[in-house]
Amino acid sequence: MTISVERDSPIWQDMTADAEEVVVEALRDLARWLYRQLEREYGYLSSDEIVDETITANGYTFTEAGQRFG
Repeated sequence: MTISVERDSPIWQDMTADAEEVVVEALRDLARWLYRQLEREYGYLSSDEIVDETITANGYTFTEAGQRFG
């Protein structure tokens, strides 16, 4: 992940010395948190229990070979 931090100041004031580091680390923390949430959600949605519930709730049927039928 590449992050570039700039300051758009109408009076051309420079950023503080550690501004880029602070912003980059905050964005990386957010990205890691979001990725963990996506992993958890994927694990939940692809669990055997939830897949079985989805198949039952939608009335899906399958052939012996595993192809969706009907």
